[in-house]
Amino acid sequence: MTPMDMQGNICLVTGSTSGLGKATALALAQQHATVILGCRDRHRGEAVLAEIKAGSPAATVDLLLLDLSVQHSIRTAVTEFESRYDHLDVLINNAAVFKRQRTLTADGYETMFATNHLGPFLLTNLLLERLKAANSARIL
Repeated sequence: MTPMDMQGNICLVTGSTSGLGKATALALAQQHATVILGCRDRHRGEAVLAEIKAGSPAATVDLLLLDLSVQHSIRTAVTEFESRYDHLDVLINNAAVFKRQRTLTADGYETMFATNHLGPFLLTNLLLERLKAANSARIL
């Protein structure tokens, strides 16, 4: 089976510093996509960016600071995205958290609900125009 060629596709992967998100970002870069690492920790994001570049030197990889538990962070990230890109081909809502103790975000929402549900909903809705600008955008 030959890998897909994603050349020219812009792909945003949330939660891209570990686990499935990181593996997805690595695979997309190997398929020549422009990969945007949506992550809340700059240092971890830069480490993944360096790892991708080491394995795929020609890869186009960008870092977008994004904390899905904080609505202001989501809005800021979308503004930053829109200043860099005119469309989005693939949005992969991968980021998630699990907390044993109930905690609240700065916005006053329960952390798991904010990160796993409200955040991806807001991010997707704010990026809809960029997704519609792509020929056949996908949201995962």
